[in-house]
Amino acid sequence: MPSLPMSASKLVKLLFLTWILAVAHAPAMAADQKSGLGLGFEKMQRIWRGFSNAPKMTTCRLANKTVYKGKQICVYKGANKTILGVYNMAGDFCSAAMDCRYDPGGTKTIASLVKAFKDAEDK
Repeated sequence: MPSLPMSASKLVKLLFLTWILAVAHAPAMAADQKSGLGLGFEKMQRIWRGFSNAPKMTTCRLANKTVYKGKQICVYKGANKTILGVYNMAGDFCSAAMDCRYDPGGTKTIASLVKAFKDAEDK
């Protein structure tokens, strides 16, 4: 008895069902390991739902720009001793101001950040 060839529509349906079964059993790696973009979205969802509070932000202005051994640090100073250091390659852009997380009464100083940056580059 000769076998009849499968019609194209039946073949497409069979391939589609096979693909669905394969995808349905594939593990969701990013969600299981709590890594990647999932963490950022999860944090924002918690804020939107009211389970956690958004961090307080303040405007920080450029206080120091130091270039050392082909790299640079841009140090920003904000309200109540809020200090932020941004590291990048020499010659990269340092904005005049940026929003940073409000950290009142911080123990860091501009000089200590620059010194730690230079010490790290010497290693």
